Amino acid sequence: MGFEQLYDPANIRGMQEIVPGLFLSGSQAAQNREILNENGITHVIQVTDILTPKFPGEFIYKLITVPDLDETNLIKHFAATYKFIQEAIDNGKKVLVHCMAGASRSVTIVCAYLMKTKQISTEEAIALVRELRPIADPNNGFRAQLDLYADIEYEVDINRSEYRRFLISAMAAEREMIGYIQEMTLAADPMKAVQSGPRIAGRLPAGPLPAPPTGPLPDVRAMIDPRGSTTLGQAQSRPLPPLKCKKCRRALVSRDNVIEHMPGQGQNAFEYRKRDAVLHISEAIQSNNTTVRHGASGAGCQQYFVEPVEWIQGLQGLEGKIACPKCDSKLGAFNWSGDQCSCGAWVTPAFMMHKGKVDG
Repeated sequence: MGFEQLYDPANIRGMQEIVPGLFLSGSQAAQNREILNENGITHVIQVTDILTPKFPGEFIYKLITVPDLDETNLIKHFAATYKFIQEAIDNGKKVLVHCMAGASRSVTIVCAYLMKTKQISTEEAIALVRELRPIADPNNGFRAQLDLYADIEYEVDINRSEYRRFLISAMAAEREMIGYIQEMTLAADPMKAVQSGPRIAGRLPAGPLPAPPTGPLPDVRAMIDPRGSTTLGQAQSRPLPPLKCKKCRRALVSRDNVIEHMPGQGQNAFEYRKRDAVLHISEAIQSNNTTVRHGASGAGCQQYFVEPVEWIQGLQGLEGKIACPKCDSKLGAFNWSGDQCSCGAWVTPAFMMHKGKVDG
């Protein structure tokens, strides 16, 4: 594809019909009433930083107010945007999806729709869009979310462990960026029989909201840090009983909410303390291709790492202790910035319980 075609001003300023009834553009076309009417647009999905529609009352709008950042959680809108688009098309209407440039946010929404309707991969969907809008280029974070969408079979379901653990990683990034978490994804307390799965719990900090930091944003695109640190990853492969407090036998967390991680090099990972106390902990960690099964004996791990559970107190803080909600025995600790397992692996974020304090 030549430079002239890629950056053709007419292509960038205009709108393209990707499939019958579904159009894609940047903000210029979306703010031109004449172009909208010429193309028969009736419905508009606006994916920008702007809180208000351009032509309220003239078109049916769905507003998604998000920044074009790798860390933005766009996958949570896929189900609603799919429904909005499909219902409009089924009724003979035409839908425009737009962001500012028509390259990343809006392209991601359109690709998610195409992936679900055509049962295709991320790259296939992007390639299809690029045939008509060559500047289509979702950021790396959105591409990862589209890949996840395919992995969870195009259904954004909180009961899918892959999706939950993406949300937990996103929560850790949000806390690092702005100092608090607007909406928490918490695993259900297994003692509450009416709760059959994870739920969303919105929690805001007391007092005024902290100002956003001025430094660089954290990179949460990869599930495995290239230095060897591990974010929340694979799901359990077989059903097991819940973890229980050894002292009072209270059920604490379902095994579906227990996290596996890639092992480090055991005590070798801690040798830097003897050589150089200044060396950052993650630089000393190495991982291999063997997965630690926390339920297995001799794995070298003295801790369980779990998803955050609704009974854990103080989760808006950076770190804190994890105590049994019944007998108050200290079980472990949590740290949104991560912690190191006894096997040497660095897990981020870390919600850790000592194996000596709980029974599987």
